[in-house]
Amino acid sequence: MTCNNSKHQGFSLVEMIVALAILSTATAVTVPIVARNRWQVDVDRYASQLESGIYGLRAKLGSRKTSCSMVFPAADSFRTPETITEFSQDKNTTDFKCCDSEISQLIDDQGCIEGHAGNKISEITGRPLDNLRLVQKESAPESQHVRVAVSTRNFGFTPPGTTANAGTLTFLICHQKALSKADPTNCIPDQERLSIRCVQIDGTGAIERGTWVNDTSSTSTSNGRCQAT
Repeated sequence: MTCNNSKHQGFSLVEMIVALAILSTATAVTVPIVARNRWQVDVDRYASQLESGIYGLRAKLGSRKTSCSMVFPAADSFRTPETITEFSQDKNTTDFKCCDSEISQLIDDQGCIEGHAGNKISEITGRPLDNLRLVQKESAPESQHVRVAVSTRNFGFTPPGTTANAGTLTFLICHQKALSKADPTNCIPDQERLSIRCVQIDGTGAIERGTWVNDTSSTSTSNGRCQAT
């Protein structure tokens, strides 16, 4: 007769409570990190799209020998992309006027005094690819979660993609989670440990993408610089 002394092994109530406590602690630590990384990816993707869009705009202006001027609704004010950098939903309040010899002739605008909306050039040329944009792929998922600000209200481009302005135009991109609760038009650097990205173009037409670094301890982004990454 064989005697089997093996016993069924299981978890005690104390062991289960300890395991649940460890799991809960790990979840509490990792979930915010995962969420924060996802928010930062939204910002980084939009900054990359904006950079690519400006490169594309510069190339088109050079090939068409077109000049454009932009008057943004406000400087140092964070807004949804659809109102400042995107044009597909007709909610944009940026005045974006362009002109070249063909446009001047088609709209009878001698000297290009008025110009024509850059995002609607195809309306007069009949060529859909003539339309100009700051962001080629508009209304992307990440655009719903980010906010964009510009460093100056007025900026102009002249062929071959250089600018008529002596200064620099800087776009700042932040996640909506970094918006100030007291002022929803202001993004606070490092809030929720989120970085503000930047894309800028200078008077020579050089384009650069980086991270916005405040020069002071202020929570405002009006005093800072775009540090290339």
